[in-house]
Amino acid sequence: MPYKIRKNKGSYSVTSPHGTRAKHTTKEKAEAQVRLLQAVEHNPGFKPKHHSCEDGDFLTKRRSL
Repeated sequence: MPYKIRKNKGSYSVTSPHGTRAKHTTKEKAEAQVRLLQAVEHNPGFKPKHHSCEDGDFLTKRRSL
């Protein structure tokens, strides 16, 4: 799907045919958002790792307290 990065007054936004995906962000974050959206579209099973995910170390440590 085509994603577009648009420049606003001092910030950027990411849009797709289905709506806006990010508003008032930096150029680097907008480009990262487009890469993430393309990765999810290309591989539906794609799940980004985050410290708060079920498989993450953060929740494991918090549950043990």
